[in-house]
Amino acid sequence: MRHVASLGTLVAAALWAGTSAAAEWRGYAAATTGFVIDHTSGVRAKGGALQAYVGVEAPFGLSLGVVGEGVETWGARFQGQQLQLDYRSLGLEMRLRFLRDGGVNPWVGLRVSQSRSTPLTLDDLGTPRRMLHDGLSTALRVGMDTWLGEHLGITASTAWQWCDVRVDGTTETGQTTQCAKPLHTILLGPTLRF
Repeated sequence: MRHVASLGTLVAAALWAGTSAAAEWRGYAAATTGFVIDHTSGVRAKGGALQAYVGVEAPFGLSLGVVGEGVETWGARFQGQQLQLDYRSLGLEMRLRFLRDGGVNPWVGLRVSQSRSTPLTLDDLGTPRRMLHDGLSTALRVGMDTWLGEHLGITASTAWQWCDVRVDGTTETGQTTQCAKPLHTILLGPTLRF
């Protein structure tokens, strides 16, 4: 029971730390760009990313917003063809912002979105093939907003993203669609607070 009380106290302290003294609702809009790194698969894809976010934040620092992202990556060369892991996604992101009234606001986020991936990978015969897949994807994000004034700032974030790219695979029961290995994004760009 003491552990539950301690956990409750910790959560309350985190929410209090993000609470504005004026208890005001806020809106945020950000446009960021950066790169994506595929650390975990054999494709070793790297490339550029664009992301847009618009959300509304409650007085205690919890926000909900719409996020869209597009990524184009290029990976290893096989049989003279450069492989790609590309996707577009649109979904919802929940963020919890800390130190809400300071000049620097760290935050954590969870994104759930619909992703449309078009990877160019090798089929079972070793021939490069463009695929098209739609599916649900998720991302765990960590970021920080640094404010240059009351309304303009810079956002830096990083994320591990699951199932943004799906690929065809073969099992004993036949052809299946599987999530590719997680992708890592690093993004930077301007943000507005209103």
